[in-house]
Amino acid sequence: MSDGSAAEDALRTIRSVDDARQQTRNLSSALLDTIAVQGRTSEPGPRVGLCEEDPERERLFKMGHTWSLSRASLADLEQGMDRLRQELPRQGWELVGDGIENNANRSPYLTFDNTDIEYSVNVSLASDPEPMLVVTVVSACFSTPEGESPRGQY
Repeated sequence: MSDGSAAEDALRTIRSVDDARQQTRNLSSALLDTIAVQGRTSEPGPRVGLCEEDPERERLFKMGHTWSLSRASLADLEQGMDRLRQELPRQGWELVGDGIENNANRSPYLTFDNTDIEYSVNVSLASDPEPMLVVTVVSACFSTPEGESPRGQY
């Protein structure tokens, strides 16, 4: 790493991988509670991702958690998106994107940032072949505490 990146790394939030994983899990759970739609959620949990500034994974990592909510009506899922649009700004999230994706389904999406906790959320509503919300929670790059490494973490 260069001297510039070392100074930049000193400004990064320090979190253990386990703490960041739990925070990501908690955020996803809170999002599901806010959506408040009964359906089926996908299983994969939060994953440790690579930060471009640290390709060897010496200290830096980011968390990502993509999950979906299906087996609910399109109308219910649209209402769930509306609840996110209304409630997340009250919880410290800034709505930074609200539009239609440039894809075949023209899927509506919402994007929120929370700079206090250094996370972003993207929610997309797919309607074909079945209605489904796809939620992606992503953190900024965090630094592990001294002596810890995200290497080998998934």
